Amino acid sequence: VLNTARNIVRIKVCYIMIALTVLGCVTMTITGKKAVKKDQRLLRVNTEKKAKWRAELEKGQEAAVRKSQ
Repeated sequence: VLNTARNIVRIKVCYIMIALTVLGCVTMTITGKKAVKKDQRLLRVNTEKKAKWRAELEKGQEAAVRKSQ
């Protein structure tokens, strides 16, 4: 009886996990399509972040050089 109950619970948990996976895939697809419409591509966002970090790093280095002089 316990083995049967465990198997039933395992099956229900698997069904829940399948449903959550499908829901997650649909959500990510919808989110991705919205991002494309807003022209928020991952490559562009990452490039902008890196450019911003480089600019901040250069400002920090310039400030350090000024302090040392």
